[in-house]
Amino acid sequence: MSEANKTIVRRFYEEVENQGKVELIDELVASDFRDAYNMVAPFPVVGSEGVKKLVTALRSSGNFHLNVEDMIAEGDKVVCRMSSNRKAMAPTGEEVSLQLVEILRIANGKIAERWVIIDRGPVPRAS
Repeated sequence: MSEANKTIVRRFYEEVENQGKVELIDELVASDFRDAYNMVAPFPVVGSEGVKKLVTALRSSGNFHLNVEDMIAEGDKVVCRMSSNRKAMAPTGEEVSLQLVEILRIANGKIAERWVIIDRGPVPRAS
């Protein structure tokens, strides 16, 4: 079950969020999905329709891409540590590095809940 859940989540990040295939959201995300905690969503994300709206908004900047660094699954939960380098919105246009941790709960083969925590501080480099 854990490997199947990881496959669902990996497809969500790679195909939906990174490639913008919003037509796959109904296949991967529960119709009653909810962001239990999302510190950066510009609006409440409820249901698969809310996810479609959020993905469209994220991709509208044209340079959105998440890199999955680690993925761990146990039971109905999948935890991902991710990074993203992208240009900031106007007026600065600087490159911004983000570190993210997302916890997703899978129910009946679909993403049902998500908790999103983002660190916007400088990325520490290993010595």
